[in-house]
Amino acid sequence: MLKIGEFSVLSQISIHMLRHYDEIGLLIPEHVDDFTGYRYYSECQLPIANKIQALKSMGLGLALIKEILAKYTGNDQLKDYLELHAVEQREKIANLQKQLNLIETTIANLGHVSDIPLYSVALKKFPAHNVISIRGRIATPGNEAVLWEKLAKERKSQKIQFANPLLNIAVFHDEGFKEYDLDVEIQQAVVGRYHDTEEMKFKKIEETTAATLTFKGQYSLLPDANEEIIRWITDNHYRLDGKRFNIYHVSPETEQSVEDMVTEVCFPVKPL
Repeated sequence: MLKIGEFSVLSQISIHMLRHYDEIGLLIPEHVDDFTGYRYYSECQLPIANKIQALKSMGLGLALIKEILAKYTGNDQLKDYLELHAVEQREKIANLQKQLNLIETTIANLGHVSDIPLYSVALKKFPAHNVISIRGRIATPGNEAVLWEKLAKERKSQKIQFANPLLNIAVFHDEGFKEYDLDVEIQQAVVGRYHDTEEMKFKKIEETTAATLTFKGQYSLLPDANEEIIRWITDNHYRLDGKRFNIYHVSPETEQSVEDMVTEVCFPVKPL
């Protein structure tokens, strides 16, 4: 049997923390002297103490560690749990990296005010035009690539003549803002008429008047662009009249650097 001080040295856990572990039922001494109240541990409890410290170092709370040790008694079971935990941690790291990138971009913009894109809203009339399109759901904003790839495969069955200039358009059909599982339709302007396929549809788009704003840079600038364009719509006595759409003049498909992407945000409008 090992006194609490001896066990503390061997396990590298403070006496205070060992007493706390005992109180919450995480690591109970092998024996407690009825007369003195001294706690005694056995050598076979060292592996458990080491496991507790290892799980604690992984960022797990003591209540969860207690549950894990009670539920996953074998190494294989514990391994399966930790593999799932590792997946969750990777997702958290990815989300934190996105947040960090946004923070750093914002800091850079705030530190160099002259480098922030100057937004200029224009009222444009888009004439009636023909398009080929595919509508589907994407996981998150900016992930339209899967739809563009699908459209490229579908149009191979026909000799498509694109309009000049070529318009790559994404129409957002959800009623309100959604962070995940977006209902998006991508379109490419074409000359002539074409047959529908299983996925691709031929459509005629009616003439549309829209308040538009073109900006260069990554999609994190969209909220600022939207703020500017809505201010213009209000100040000039228009109201929204249809689904928002983006025209991608330079997109991630053709440009590796996000700083060189060119997006035109379009809000269909009509006078009040």
